[in-house]
Amino acid sequence: MALPLSAKDDGGQFIVVLDAGHGGKDPGTIGSVSTHREKDIAYNITMEVGRLLKNNHPEIKIVYTRSTDVFVELGRRAEIANKAKANLFVSIHVNALPKNAGRYAYGVQSYTLSLKTVGTNLEVEKRENSVIALEGDAAKKYNYNSSADAQIMFELMQDHDMKESVAFAKMAQHEMVHTGGRKDMGVRQANLAVLRLTYMPSVLLEVGFISTPEEEKFLMSKDGQNKMARSIYNAIAKYASQRTGKRPKIEKPAPSTEPVEPAPQDTTAPATTPTTTGEKKTVYKVQVLAGSVKLKSDDKQFKGLNCEMHSKDGRYIYTYGSASTIEEAKQLRQSILDKFPQAFIVTFEE
Repeated sequence: MALPLSAKDDGGQFIVVLDAGHGGKDPGTIGSVSTHREKDIAYNITMEVGRLLKNNHPEIKIVYTRSTDVFVELGRRAEIANKAKANLFVSIHVNALPKNAGRYAYGVQSYTLSLKTVGTNLEVEKRENSVIALEGDAAKKYNYNSSADAQIMFELMQDHDMKESVAFAKMAQHEMVHTGGRKDMGVRQANLAVLRLTYMPSVLLEVGFISTPEEEKFLMSKDGQNKMARSIYNAIAKYASQRTGKRPKIEKPAPSTEPVEPAPQDTTAPATTPTTTGEKKTVYKVQVLAGSVKLKSDDKQFKGLNCEMHSKDGRYIYTYGSASTIEEAKQLRQSILDKFPQAFIVTFEE
């Protein structure tokens, strides 16, 4: 079987494909009112990123998967990027917890591709891949050979692009946190169809939770959308600069007018509701794995780390370390990112 080639430079020109998630008959996630739609937020941020790139870096070629409110199939989005021989594919989305979650989540996430489903990222996979149901003949169109030989070939083909995807994802995550002023939920991996079908470094960005009132207000505001656009623009400009040698023009963060939000909490871990009575103290841990299978303490999936197991409702959560402050927890997480790039901070009360 001939392997598709990764996209290459087009005469030295850097090509970026900007993908505004959802569109047309697919509204994506919905906020507190029906007019607060993911497709509109993603579109507005995407077009502002494009405007900033055009004004500051005319040497970068911009390709949009959609420039109006239309429905574009996932396969078509990838096809646009592949035909453009793009150097980078950036898909912009808005996160949400299920309406019956009973809790809020805060922060931004950057996703790269993994053929294996990661338990903690299953909800994102299900939501972002659910658009397939709106397409005809979905099962056949998105089937792929998952045999051992096919997976080895895929990994060989994608090895360079995967490394580059992670490199850009880290840049984007840094910018969304520091320029955008958002909470850091980390760089993660998920089996996302739109990333699986592209043949270049590809990242899906979740710019916040529309299911959380404070973040919904931020994402619906012009100021919030512009902050996220500047963040993503900065990451693209820096990434392109490193590959072309041309100096990036960076957008500085604007003073924040948003209220300070609480530290992010895991959306699946069995953390109890924070209390102000003083009877319990908050402890920060770093979650590395989760699933329905109970692992032994020396399981190779822990990659040599001494991890702690927590169980709830038939699920097992595995965490590493313990810290009394969020800053200590950030350092703890940083120390294992080489082994678990999808790791994130969760809180418990003891």
